[in-house]
Amino acid sequence: MATVRISPTEVQVDEVIYSYASAGQADAFEACVAAVDVAHCVIDHPPQASRKVEEGEAGAGA
Repeated sequence: MATVRISPTEVQVDEVIYSYASAGQADAFEACVAAVDVAHCVIDHPPQASRKVEEGEAGAGA
C-alpha cells in the first residue's frame, strides 16, 4: 500500500487521507501503517477526519 505524507498532520494511504490533531499522532499512524494493515492502525490511532483523495488533489495517484 502506498503511504504519502501530505502535510505534518495528514497521511495518505492509497486513496484515503487521514487527518490528525498533531504531527506526533500522524507520525504514530504512519509508523503503524508501515508495520501492519491500515484497518488496525485506524483503530489504534483514530484520525480526527478522513476523506477520499479528489481528482487533481496533492498526492492523487500516489
